[in-house]
Amino acid sequence: MHIIIGGAYNGKLAYVEQLLNNEQVSFFHGELPTDNTHGEMAVMTNFEAISQPYLQMDEMAAAALIFEEIMQSSVQFKQLYIVATDIGRGIVPIDATQRKQRDVLGRLYQMLFKESESITRVWYGIPQKLK
Repeated sequence: MHIIIGGAYNGKLAYVEQLLNNEQVSFFHGELPTDNTHGEMAVMTNFEAISQPYLQMDEMAAAALIFEEIMQSSVQFKQLYIVATDIGRGIVPIDATQRKQRDVLGRLYQMLFKESESITRVWYGIPQKLK
């Protein structure tokens, strides 16, 4: 699993598309892969949408469940690329649901980062390898 993280509109997806140029890739925007999806490579984006159905749960339980579902679906692909938006450096949301989502995603990202092969931060189109 490879993780690409950066701020909103910082060129993360463009970086991944350039990296995987001419490869057969399945993209999952705001959804988890289904059981019948197979291929060489997959790219998952929009974890804000993916986390929405889990926000009624405890933060840790929600993050753990999403993590398990990602890990189970990742075996369908030779390579999985996670494109994550860094949401931890901004203003703390006033809305309780948005704060909870930020916390769930922060916990999820910690789990994913720990298991990943590589982590790249993209800052306005410039990649920086972290792991």
